[in-house]
Amino acid sequence: MPTYTFRCPNCGPFDLTSAIRDRGSTPACPVCEAPARRVFGAVGLTTFTAGHHRAFDAAAASAERPTVVKSIPAGADRPRAPRRNPGLQSLPRW
Repeated sequence: MPTYTFRCPNCGPFDLTSAIRDRGSTPACPVCEAPARRVFGAVGLTTFTAGHHRAFDAAAASAERPTVVKSIPAGADRPRAPRRNPGLQSLPRW
């Protein structure tokens, strides 16, 4: 459930977690029980690292100018040994 910020005219701001379907209701202040109004603030933004920016740039560049592959990369279809579960080794073999 999302957390909303409300402002009481007497006590100031407070946060309240409520369901989205309850958006039309006017909550009461938890201290003085006066009706409070919802406060609209800035959205939460995430800062990305340099690695994230490089990945975003590479994805955007490949969407506009995809590289052309002329042959299958070496070692792509190597057979792999099946992975065995060590817990099943003690079971009887039929």
